[in-house]
Amino acid sequence: MAADKAFPDHTARSAHMMFASAADPGAPLDFTVTPVKAGRSFAFTTVTAAQGERVRATANVLLDRPSPDVVRHDHWTGPAPAGPEAAFPSPMPLPGRELRLEGVRRRDDPDEVGPPVLDAWLRYDPVPARDDLCRALLAHFTGHLSLSTTMRPHPGVGTAQSHHTLSTAPLAIGIHFHEPLTWDGWIRYHHQSTYAGAGMSHVRGQILTRDGRLIASFTQDAMLRAFDSQPAMPVESRL
Repeated sequence: MAADKAFPDHTARSAHMMFASAADPGAPLDFTVTPVKAGRSFAFTTVTAAQGERVRATANVLLDRPSPDVVRHDHWTGPAPAGPEAAFPSPMPLPGRELRLEGVRRRDDPDEVGPPVLDAWLRYDPVPARDDLCRALLAHFTGHLSLSTTMRPHPGVGTAQSHHTLSTAPLAIGIHFHEPLTWDGWIRYHHQSTYAGAGMSHVRGQILTRDGRLIASFTQDAMLRAFDSQPAMPVESRL
């Protein structure tokens, strides 16, 4: 959104965010946009989020002015999903959002075992009318379930252990917005954990409309490590 405000004639097409340190939720964040290039079709910029003298996160953002199609393919080609009606309710604290998970009753349970794939159905009421708010809303959920997807195939390991016996944190998230970026009703976040090991997790995902149209793609690299002993500092102070 900060990049969109700096380039009102362009729209954000991709953003690659690196999370350098945990932020204080009670303190304001200062966003600084530093343009790299502003052309007629494309713009490139960096955005930093800081609290005081400390940078909490930094992003590289690509913006453009969409042009007519030369070719197009933008629909889901994998197995048909079961759909939101067959999925299990999984509340998360955000007013106006409904979340359901396919085949998963308890997303944090170490005994909830399955393949390293997770389909999450979301419905927002209302869907924002502003394009920059729609992009921000889609980006917001990309960090929520990737680690749960990574841990899912491994019995005895689950996100309920995060910040207790496991040190977990998203370190980098990339999101790519596809056009046209419009939807109503349910959207699906399809997560696939393609690698876990050496204290890290990699997940790639797609965001699709109910009828299977692809509106965004994302990746996440996250830390997944065991504490040598019980952590000494409070959860809110750590990544």
